This record gives sequence, C-alpha cells and structure tokens, in this order.
Amino acid sequence: MKRLLTTLVILLVVIVMGLSALVILVNPNEFRGYIVKQVQKKSGYHLVLQDDLRWHVWPKLSILTGQISLTAQDAEKPAIVAENMRLDVELLPLLSHQLSVKEVMLKGAVLRFTPDSQPKREATAPIAPESDIHYPVAANNQAWKLDIAKIKVVDSLLIWQADSHTQLNVRDINLLLEQHDQNHVDMELSSKINQNQQELAFGLNASLDISGYPSQVSADINSFEYHLKRIGSSSEGIKGTGSATVKYQSSPKSFSLQNLALAINDDSELKGDIAAILKDKPQYTINLTSPKLNLDNLLGWDVLSKNTPKAQHDYRIENNSSKPVIATSVSPLPNYDLTSLKSFDADVSVIADKFIYQGMNIDNFGLKASNHAGITEIAKLSGKVLGGHFALPTTIDATAVPAKLHTKLLLQQVELKPLLTALALPSVFNGQLNLNGELGGEGYDEYAISHYWQGNLNIDLKNARLEGLNIPQLIQQSVSRVTDKVSQPTSTGDVTEAKNISMKARVNRGDIDISAIAANSEIFNIQGQGKANLLKQDTDISLQVQLTKGWGKQNEFVRQLSELKIPLRVYGDWNSLQYRLNIESLLRDELQKKAKKSIKDWLENNSSSEERQKLRDLLNRK
Repeated sequence: MKRLLTTLVILLVVIVMGLSALVILVNPNEFRGYIVKQVQKKSGYHLVLQDDLRWHVWPKLSILTGQISLTAQDAEKPAIVAENMRLDVELLPLLSHQLSVKEVMLKGAVLRFTPDSQPKREATAPIAPESDIHYPVAANNQAWKLDIAKIKVVDSLLIWQADSHTQLNVRDINLLLEQHDQNHVDMELSSKINQNQQELAFGLNASLDISGYPSQVSADINSFEYHLKRIGSSSEGIKGTGSATVKYQSSPKSFSLQNLALAINDDSELKGDIAAILKDKPQYTINLTSPKLNLDNLLGWDVLSKNTPKAQHDYRIENNSSKPVIATSVSPLPNYDLTSLKSFDADVSVIADKFIYQGMNIDNFGLKASNHAGITEIAKLSGKVLGGHFALPTTIDATAVPAKLHTKLLLQQVELKPLLTALALPSVFNGQLNLNGELGGEGYDEYAISHYWQGNLNIDLKNARLEGLNIPQLIQQSVSRVTDKVSQPTSTGDVTEAKNISMKARVNRGDIDISAIAANSEIFNIQGQGKANLLKQDTDISLQVQLTKGWGKQNEFVRQLSELKIPLRVYGDWNSLQYRLNIESLLRDELQKKAKKSIKDWLENNSSSEERQKLRDLLNRK
C-alpha cells in the first residue's frame, strides 16, 4: 500500500513538474499567428485576438484569451464577437509541437448573421485559388499543427437579419459540436427566441454528416423539444417533441426536412416533408399528414371567443319605443396587403384524419393549394363536419392591394345549430343544411365579409326547427280570441317545425336581400321575402302563412281559413326578434269580401237591373 501511494505521489509530482515546465518553456503566444492564418486560409474570415494568450492548468490544461472577433472579408461588422475564448489542449502532442485542441469554448458570444456582417466582394473581382502554403510559427525549428475535436458556445446571442425590415434575436444559445471522425459531428443545441410577445424555447440533439461540406450537409435530428408561449400569459402554450432529417445543398441552394414527425401538446401530430429551393424567388413544397390536428389548441383560440349569442331568444309584439340597433364590428386589417405572396411559389398539401376548428370535429380534412405569381388557388378545402360534408375552394388574388378573394361554398347535410354556435351566430334554427353559392370581394376577415363581399346563396334546410316561435300556434290563438268557430291550440311548445325551408339570397356588402322564402309542413305552407344585415345583425321578413290544418273544428269558416294566406312580419335584432300579426283586421276584411261576394251573387239572380245597380253602388262604398 505504501508503494502504491509512493508511486501515485511520484506521478503527481512528475505531472505538476511537467505542466510547470510547459508553462515556463512553451509560450502560448507562439500559436497566435498560426491560428489566425489558418482560420484565414480555411474560412476566409479574419480572427482578431485582442489580448495575450495565457495558460490555465486546472482542472484542464487550457489556453485562455480575452475578447476575440471574427470578421468576413470587407464586412462592416464582425460575424462573431466573444468576451473570452478557452482552448482545452492535450499535453502529449505539445511535446511534439502539435496543437491538439480537445475543445474550443466561446462564452458570451454575439453571432451576427446580418447584411453588414456578410463578406463584400466586387462582382468582377477574381477569386484567388486556394493556396497550399502553410504559415508555421517557428518553435525549435518545427511547425505547429492544429486539430480541433470539440467546439462549445455558452450563453451567447445570434442576431439574424435577412433584410432591412426584420430582425430575429436568438438568445441564451448553448451549442456543443463534437467531431468523432472527419465526416461526422454530433451537435447539442438549446436556445430561446423572443418576438412579438412570444417566446420559443427549444433544445435538440443531432448527428451531422459533413462529408460533402461545403456543397452539402445533412443532419439527423434525433430528438427535438420545444415550448412556445406568450409572454405574460398563464396559458401553457404549445409544446412537444419531434424528429426529422435535415438536408442542405449549395447548388442549387436548397433546404429540406424529411421524415418530419412532430408531436404537439399531446393531442396533435404532424408527419411529412418540407422542401425549399432558395433561389431569387423561393419555391416551397409542403406535404403533411396528421391523425389528429387541434387547431384551436395550437393557436390558443377560445371557442366562441366572439360575442356569444343569448341562449334564449325573445319574440315580442311590436312597440314604437324599441331602442335603435347599435352596429358592432371588428376593425379592418391594414390595407389587406398580401403582396408578399408574389415573392415565392408554393405547393401545399395537408391531410388530417381529424381536424378540430372552433370546437368542431372535422373528419377527412383535406387542403391542397398552390401559389404562383401572387395568385393562390386553394383547389381543395373539404371535410366531413357535423354529420355532413363541406367544400370551400377559394382563389386569392394578391397581385394588388387590397387582396381579393373568391370562394365557392358547398355544404351538404350539415347540422345547422352547432354550426351557428361555432360561428357565434344566434342559433334559433336547427336542421340539416344544404347550401351552395359564390361569394367574393376585397379582404379576408369578418370586417371584409360584412362590408365588402358580394355573391349569391341558395339555402335548403331539411327537418327544420325554428326555436322560440310557434307560428301555427300564434295564428290559432289570435283567431280563437275573435271567434268560437275554431278551437284553442293544443300545442303549447315554442317551436315551429317544417319539412323543408328553402331560401334564395343576394349578399351585397353586408346587406342580404332574400328574394324568395318557401317552407312547408303537414299543417302549413309559407311563402315570403325579406332582408337582413350582417353588420347590424338584424332582419325584416314578410311571410304569407297558409295554415291548412290544426283549427280543431270542421265548418265553412275553417274551410275558408285553411285557404287564407295570413301575413306575418318577423323583424328586429337576431337575438331579440319581434313579430307583427293583425288577425282581427285580416278576418274583418276577409269577411267583408265574402259577404259582398255573396250579396252580389244573390243580386245577380234575384233583383231587377235598377235595384241591382243601387245595391251594387252601396256595396262598393267603403
């Protein structure tokens, strides 16, 4: 045991003496010129070491320096500035005048990828061939050799600016690059990006293949974790994991994500490929599939975040003191400028088995779109929703400001009430909706739809229910109050049911002109027309109701009533509709017409010409 301890002490003394001798005999500044020239030769960047190099022997044998900078040829600003740099070197290669660097660490670095940090070279300037000349620094008449196995960047900042208008700051960068052989590098990276009151924190592990560098580089991202949240919000935001294969090539300059697999918030998943050809006018190709994609969760939308309509709808008798309707609307987006679509071409395909939007579960969702020269053709935007099917092919013209949209609407057998609820509209109607039509105009938000859009709509509602108003009951009650020839209605519900309701409408900048309304059931037929306004959310409908059954008695008066078309006006705010029905005046006028007709018929058969004319003049008096 004593011999072992003695041996260890001797080895420790030898190591300490060797390191001491190294510090005394080898000046680290001998490497200074060689490192600068090798960096210049290999990368074209100029390295500036502002302070002297010095040894640091514990816990690792290292060379330390103060602030450094790395600048591209003729660039206005350095690409990298760091507070200090540490080179962890191996001891034995130093004895043979080889600088074997196990690790390079930059701390507090600012990495600048901006136009003013890029190399400036005249377009006509010749490119000098790479020289094989070495720049040794003499040390005992031998040249130093440089070998780096690991690069580490700690607590650093990346400033990324592609043009003069947008700048992205990537903070808290921690990067580790470890080279296993000449062609393969392992990378660990974590960082945070803050922009528009949002923060993206991420970390990844990847294996890089640099065998084709600089013309080609590929990386297998084995693990990727991310968390996107709004600053100051209590919401957890968007987080998840992923993996992908990344490929880059310089000619033609292109970038691709292959075998992308992204898990999002434990309830969404994306798989597919993304490719970009980065020429003067970039071209993107996106193909994604998903078993489930929850857009509400991804975008942090609160279902029914807009003004939710009242659960109960109040139908009132007309009164002259009703307060005026105050229009409410969102503000328009600035100029509806989508001219940025002219700067790139794209082909996009997204297929999701289940797609969640505004609380609606959409099955077999499909999107296929292409953008060329500022014209975006959404050839397919379809899916199964609320028991039915929808398709909304759309064209976007972004070649001018404001952008113009044109869409064809097709809904088949869609349950109407949950659709109205999802769109934050009054849900007074229910049934299976069939709709087709075309709409278009300037802009693309709610304000644009209610102010600028125009088009035609054909609406058909099967097994319809109008909640809050029982039209047959309303008419039956009004008639039973003025005559005993009909019975009081037995139905006490506040629902009007119809086998079918059809409607033709013209939309013109928020005004809806309803040219024809038709509804029928076992006991009534309804015809009518009217108007509505999307901005004010009010309506004014005039109906002619023929109540064929439900009077409770059988007599001549009931027979006449069943042939009578009774006018009914429904109007007012969508959340508080009113009606007007003057059955007494209608019956009085109708009875007068019937009485006059009967007397005229009697006169034709039973009076002289002179008496007939006198009575006829009397009947014609109001």
